[in-house]
Amino acid sequence: MNSEDISKLIVAMKEVFPTADMIQRGFSHVDERFEQISDRFEQVDQRFDQIDGRLAHIDARLNTIERDIRDLVSREEFTDLTARVKYLEMKLGVESGK
Repeated sequence: MNSEDISKLIVAMKEVFPTADMIQRGFSHVDERFEQISDRFEQVDQRFDQIDGRLAHIDARLNTIERDIRDLVSREEFTDLTARVKYLEMKLGVESGK
């Protein structure tokens, strides 16, 4: 079978099955759409990688902050000290800085 015979066969098949050509074009369109979707997923993956990096950086910063404030004065101690300073200011006749 040569290329001319194959071309004739394709034309004959299209006449017998007119929807075959439409289906083929439809599948070609679907392939193009899948390529576009694949490209979009790659972009989304890149953005997630960026977000993961930023989250890791934020997590490291929070860990540093937690470590730094662990040894600071507790809220209760601060409230107690504030009351004591206020009492001393009142006894000494000093106006508060506030």
